[in-house]
Amino acid sequence: MLLVTTALSGLMAGVIQTAPPQPQAPQPTPAPAQQTPPPAEPEPQEPAPAAADGDAYELGTVAVTGTRQRGSVDTDIPPDVTLSADEIMAYGASDIAELMTYLEPITRSSSGRTDLQPVFLVNGRRISGFREIRGIPTEAIERTEVLPEAVAVQFGYRPEQRVVNFVLKADFRSTTYEATGRVPTEGGRTTVEAEADLLRIAGANRWSMDVEYERSTPLYETERDIRRDPGPTPYDLIGNVTSDPYSPGCLTATPATCVALDPALGVAITPVPGSTTTPTLADFAAAAGDPRSGDLTAYRTLLSASERAQVSGTIKRDLNSTTQATISASLEDTSSRSFNGLPGVRLGLPGTNPFSPFSDDVQVFRYLDDAAALQRETDRLQGELGFVLDGFIGEEWRWTATGNYTRTETDTVTGRGYAAAPFQARLNAGDPTANPFGPLDPAAFARVANDTARSVSQRLDTELVLTGDVWELPAGDVSSTFKVGADTLSLDSTSTRGGVTTERGQSRDRLSGQSSLNFPIASRRNEVLTGLGDLSVSVDAGFEELSDFGGLSTFGTTVNWSPIEKLSFLASWTDEEGAPTISQLNDPLIATPNVPVFDFRTGETVLVTQFTGGNPDLDADNRQVVRLGGTLRPLTETDLSLSTTWTWSRTDDYIAAFPTLTPDLEAALPDRFVRDADGNLVSVDARPLNFDRYERQDLRTGFNFSRAFGTPTPRPEGEGAAGPGRRGPGGPGGGPVVMRGGGGGGGHQVRMGGGRGGGMQPGQGRFHVSVYHTWRIQDEIFIADGLPVLDLLDGAATSSRGGSPRHEVQAMGGVFRNGIGTFVMANWRDGTRIDGGTGPDLDFSDQLTVNLNVFMDLSQRTSWVERFPWLAGSRIQLGIQNLFDSRPEVTADGAETPLNYQPDFLDPEGRSVRLTLRKILF
Repeated sequence: MLLVTTALSGLMAGVIQTAPPQPQAPQPTPAPAQQTPPPAEPEPQEPAPAAADGDAYELGTVAVTGTRQRGSVDTDIPPDVTLSADEIMAYGASDIAELMTYLEPITRSSSGRTDLQPVFLVNGRRISGFREIRGIPTEAIERTEVLPEAVAVQFGYRPEQRVVNFVLKADFRSTTYEATGRVPTEGGRTTVEAEADLLRIAGANRWSMDVEYERSTPLYETERDIRRDPGPTPYDLIGNVTSDPYSPGCLTATPATCVALDPALGVAITPVPGSTTTPTLADFAAAAGDPRSGDLTAYRTLLSASERAQVSGTIKRDLNSTTQATISASLEDTSSRSFNGLPGVRLGLPGTNPFSPFSDDVQVFRYLDDAAALQRETDRLQGELGFVLDGFIGEEWRWTATGNYTRTETDTVTGRGYAAAPFQARLNAGDPTANPFGPLDPAAFARVANDTARSVSQRLDTELVLTGDVWELPAGDVSSTFKVGADTLSLDSTSTRGGVTTERGQSRDRLSGQSSLNFPIASRRNEVLTGLGDLSVSVDAGFEELSDFGGLSTFGTTVNWSPIEKLSFLASWTDEEGAPTISQLNDPLIATPNVPVFDFRTGETVLVTQFTGGNPDLDADNRQVVRLGGTLRPLTETDLSLSTTWTWSRTDDYIAAFPTLTPDLEAALPDRFVRDADGNLVSVDARPLNFDRYERQDLRTGFNFSRAFGTPTPRPEGEGAAGPGRRGPGGPGGGPVVMRGGGGGGGHQVRMGGGRGGGMQPGQGRFHVSVYHTWRIQDEIFIADGLPVLDLLDGAATSSRGGSPRHEVQAMGGVFRNGIGTFVMANWRDGTRIDGGTGPDLDFSDQLTVNLNVFMDLSQRTSWVERFPWLAGSRIQLGIQNLFDSRPEVTADGAETPLNYQPDFLDPEGRSVRLTLRKILF
């Protein structure tokens, strides 16, 4: 499989080419911008007969003078993937937010910056943010286009995110209710979610409101197969007794190097007998042996309890014949609670105390039964408000003004346990009611003040984007995009740790400008240099002035070449400077106790204090990205496409979260690790840092195939009702379809009522399959000159999942017919390893993860709906995450797997089952 897939890496790989578009309302001649000004009121026309979704329409004479479909992005770079309404239905997604999770393999960017969402457009136009569309039901989508990163520049964004354009139906209204329950098949955790959405679309006007609530219960270590070795710790619920003074080395050392508890015992540490609360020396002698190791699995969470509530809304209106306005807002409240074990207390027991059977002073180590004393609570409240104004200047230029305000408040409280001072004073005084070997009431101790952290971040930004044609060349118009923007950011944080309060404030003001020009060189349509096919070159440049980092620049160029209609190539180069985020600089310092870390030096899993937060010493980075890719659509009448993209990137002064502890990393950054006098790892500073540089290159190859199947059901003469929530062709009132215009270079002709694959008609079904293979050729982090290179493909790691897999395959496929559908996503990743240096090497096996989604539209069960009318518009969905309960398998040179690499620790939830009931009213 790998040899075949790797061989394909030299060929083209996949994108979906859609079934033919549905005819739309009469369109005016578009300007070169993304959408033309609204035309004057058309003359009344004879309504065309409506048709069901997916039908081919007999439109009579149709004038097709260009390639632009309604709502398409105005660019000569064709979409990598176009999904029709039929294909979207085959995914079984309820709304756009869920659809995006399924589309992750084809919307993933290889730009070099991670965790970036795509740029989202609606009908080829900018929006105020993802909150504006996340709850829109998939039934409202006419088609979805996924375009390369180079297109983002044409909308004023940086070329590091792919572009996803949702074309919504022109007339749609719905009310959707959804309830979901999810549980792992191993139990221990339950998640419930309820959601309600309202949507109204009437031409250019749209409004929506979404309400969501989600709650998950905690998952404890005792509910999974966690084999925890507490390591060298004397603490236990019943207790251990050691000599005074106590040395951690005495846990494993012999009496020859440690002071004995009592001459009659001859040991330096012994467990407290559990048979009595007033043990004698004979009881201790009988119980002598290895110290007790407190099992805290019942007091630690693998997954936190969480709760989330959100409400959002959007209003979009025409202000006049050329200008539209959109306002959107959202408010989200999330909270989580986790537990980190039990607090320990260390008690000095004088030899004169009535409860002491020893001749000398000793120390008693006990856990207090109060898990809440070490819990972590995090509350986050985020509000967002945004607007978009969109209009035209004449017929050639289009302007878009956007603005957003975001405020986020985050509060974190971490328990620090108890101080032994009050109880110690009673022991010193010989209090007969203070028994160190009996049940200990936490109220008898002093609660240590919690660590707290609070941050308030605010962001206000505005942008003005102007697009249009600056002049005309023989091959077509030179299109341009100009953007100016201003924003202000602030992050104020206060953290209190150990009674010491630290306050920090960080603000950033930014002025930015960006421009891009697209030059058509050759055009088949305009008969200019036709031997070259379609060829265009675009250049872009940007500059931003940051109040805390000075000037940063961006340059790039893109070549788009289609020598023949079925084949296209895209090459791009970007050089960009980027500042660290204000959160990376100024997040409050948070200390998390009892974090398990595998120490390669000792070969043991130890519990350390991990410090996270911002690093004010971070520098800006500089990133260069080169992409070379091609797409082939070999069959005119078939939805089959092949594509491949090679990406090379180099980031100097690379900003990254702290990688996994390895011997090379500790040797390079010793200040980030603290060990005690005996060499035991005590704490790790995991705040982000700058590495010298990061280099990576990969080749991503795949294919997409989709087609309708089955025999259409004949429709009774005269019947032609439109599908749910939409009108027939041409929008309200129907009418002929006229398509004109189109930019220079690229694209293929639209065939009305036919085209690639054909539309799915009643009685037919549709299936689709996509497979992508990623071959990582290089993935290296250079810490600094003269220090070892962290080769993520050969022994280095940045996460608990090991290094980067050299090969990764993502596959997805679905089939849908008569309201019943199945969708499968599979991900296979190659095995990796971590080089342990003088300690054990860790080998990570390859892993295959399969997710299954099965759904049934109950309204298509006619006999059921006749008997139970409330089933109309209802759908039931069964999802199984990680179908085969695949877990990462880690081996340590044949030794026992370290705690934090155990399968249930890396993937606590495992296989889970989700049941969703959904009802949509049109």
